[in-house]
Amino acid sequence: MCKKTIRSRSYRTKWINKPNNFFELGFSLVELLFTLTLSTILLALAFPVYNHLILDLRLFILTDRVRFTLNYAQTEAIRRQNVITICKSKDGKSCSGNWKDGWIILISKSSTSALANGKLLRVFPALSHWEFLEWRGFYSDNYLQLFPNGSIQSGRFILGVNSLSNKMRVRFIKISPTGRIRVGRIMTKSDR
Repeated sequence: MCKKTIRSRSYRTKWINKPNNFFELGFSLVELLFTLTLSTILLALAFPVYNHLILDLRLFILTDRVRFTLNYAQTEAIRRQNVITICKSKDGKSCSGNWKDGWIILISKSSTSALANGKLLRVFPALSHWEFLEWRGFYSDNYLQLFPNGSIQSGRFILGVNSLSNKMRVRFIKISPTGRIRVGRIMTKSDR
């Protein structure tokens, strides 16, 4: 026997002796199956929305990595009063390979010797196989240079993320010669 407290409208406490009933303690099998079925249906309907959110989040993170690279390199160029070069790197030591393989930041004394004997500042790892990155520069597609007066070699980064269902999100980061960085969105078929 267990004592249970019941409060009436007059807020007086009454004690009733009521036996514990084993069948009142949990869910029935029918209730459990109904709950699982309903939650499965709701998750199946919500999955495409979450896939879209995950794709946008991955693109935001990639965009943020590239913007951080540009801001860091511009700060170092002004602080050190040297030319800073960002270039694609396959091995993390020299300028070679593809932008998808990763990139490095080098410091050099002049803009002509930047790729030959630069001092390595920072290495960025390769992108995942779902991500891509391209640089379309005014002078070269292989590297980007930032100068001590705050100016940058103009051009644009095109970056994007693919999904399992062949949906693609693409953004661009346009760089003006004055050093202004602008992020924009490129419409694809999956956005329409």
